[in-house]
Amino acid sequence: MKETTFRINNHKWKIKLRPREEMLEIYQLIEPEATDCLGLTLRQFNTIYINDGLCEDEKIRTLKHELTHCFIWEMGFYYADFNNEEMICEFVATIHSFINYVMKKVGVDCDK
Repeated sequence: MKETTFRINNHKWKIKLRPREEMLEIYQLIEPEATDCLGLTLRQFNTIYINDGLCEDEKIRTLKHELTHCFIWEMGFYYADFNNEEMICEFVATIHSFINYVMKKVGVDCDK
């Protein structure tokens, strides 16, 4: 996995790989009691941080998780009622292409 940038809704986002200690320092500014951090999405900086100490499979899963936070905010799902079946279907139908697009930018082929 490599660091990269991507665009969603005309906003430029960054993906950064950081050591565990640095990730935890950043996360503890938000959650002072945190003892570990795999990934972190900071909307105010349009940045996703991934713990560089993870194995490749964990990095991929963590990035997908963090991209979901990004997608929820950028696509207006933040206040959505996910108890509504149609909303869940729309979310699933639209996020797949977005995640594959970004994963290819970081050098991961999701079609394998």
